[in-house]
Amino acid sequence: MVNEDNIDDASDPEDDNVVTYDSDTEYHREIESDSSSKSSSPDQQHASTSNIAVIARSGRNILLHLQGKSAVNIIVHYTNEEASIRNLKLTNTEELYAFFGILILMGANNDSELPIDDLWGKVLGKNIYTATMSRIRFGELLSLIRFDDKQTRTERRKQDKFCPIREVFYKIDELFVKYYIPSAHLTIDEMLSLFRGRCPFKVFMKDKPGKYGILIRMLSDVHTRYILKMEVYAGKDERPAEERSAKAVVRHLVKPLEGTGRNVTTDRYDTSIELAEELYNDDKLTLVGTLKSNRKHIPEELKKTQGREIYSSRFLFTDPKTGKAPVTLVSYITRLKPTKNLLLLSTQHDRKVDESTEKKKTDVNLYYNETKGGIDSIDQMTRHHSVKRGTRRWPLSIFFTLIDIACLNGGTIFMKNNPDWNKKKHNVRRLYMLELGQQLVRPVVEERAKNIIGLQKPIISAIESVLGKRFPVLV
Repeated sequence: MVNEDNIDDASDPEDDNVVTYDSDTEYHREIESDSSSKSSSPDQQHASTSNIAVIARSGRNILLHLQGKSAVNIIVHYTNEEASIRNLKLTNTEELYAFFGILILMGANNDSELPIDDLWGKVLGKNIYTATMSRIRFGELLSLIRFDDKQTRTERRKQDKFCPIREVFYKIDELFVKYYIPSAHLTIDEMLSLFRGRCPFKVFMKDKPGKYGILIRMLSDVHTRYILKMEVYAGKDERPAEERSAKAVVRHLVKPLEGTGRNVTTDRYDTSIELAEELYNDDKLTLVGTLKSNRKHIPEELKKTQGREIYSSRFLFTDPKTGKAPVTLVSYITRLKPTKNLLLLSTQHDRKVDESTEKKKTDVNLYYNETKGGIDSIDQMTRHHSVKRGTRRWPLSIFFTLIDIACLNGGTIFMKNNPDWNKKKHNVRRLYMLELGQQLVRPVVEERAKNIIGLQKPIISAIESVLGKRFPVLV
């Protein structure tokens, strides 16, 4: 039996701590990024892309690499260090891509929760798994895979709890930015990467009972469901509160959008008048969001609800003479007895109200409702065909989430460039994952087919099935 429940041998003794998170917590420190990284226009984008691999128009695999070390090269290096320590077979880029391919195929086939023994077995097993590598080798790679220097991790962890996967995480994050096809509407929200093992910054979501995991803040495209940029909440550090505030995280996430004139939608835990003014004046971005009533600079007149009618709106504006952003503040009555109002902010709308409907919502309300909720649908999509397997190593759990998002992003851009591909099929995302997984494993299967001497008959039969050809009978 292959033991899938691998424990990170460098876990801190305090890793059992759980943070209760109510979306108003201070965030992990801002990570410096390349200020020259900007979103390019659609005609500058590649034909199709995923952060693990992509399917081009020709159907060939394209492996993406940034200048210097790629994420895959980093993983190969540190995985081989672990293999050397354990005296196990070293890996290489081709085998690691095949390993990713199997994970993606398992996600597409909803096999991720099944035991490895079953997936390579005679009853529940699939030929493509058997043809690519042995059950034992897959289990070894699952156990060996590492993302950082194990020898220096303890010292680095004193300053950075996220260090076991930070370098790989931001290599992939850079790829998300590099291959993004810009649109006008983006939203910021959090997604929980589910995990119940030991992790020093694991959180419990008050609004999601029973949900433990690692919190990832994300900037996503509202219409295409593309994750543009990410930031992990990895606990508090010693910096001033302002530098690890929600506003600082938002400024970091929207950095690739500077000067593009696009809008960002945020919820009440991120939205503030100061943020709206900074984005408008410094970054040339507009902001729409709901507000908490205890935010600074919200006039008391806007908070009053006494004597107001249901579905009525009250507007306040910043004074253009001050040189500050043209912030529109709205107080909208949503309920009577008790009276409840909704506070909204916008730097792109005025006082327009839709009088044709009973609820008489403002343009700010309507725009917010249209552009919010992107992360929730992304969360559902990635979990429906997730590659995530059970593990007690939180860096590996995060990496599974990265592959899920990479498949989603890759599929989004591929469909945008190939709109007729399987357009009459319902679950196109699953079909994309199946095609991607097959392309990733095929080079290893073809290499294995070059020397079938000594292979068992079920393995040969599986290779024949995957490659669609018969081998001569060996006597």
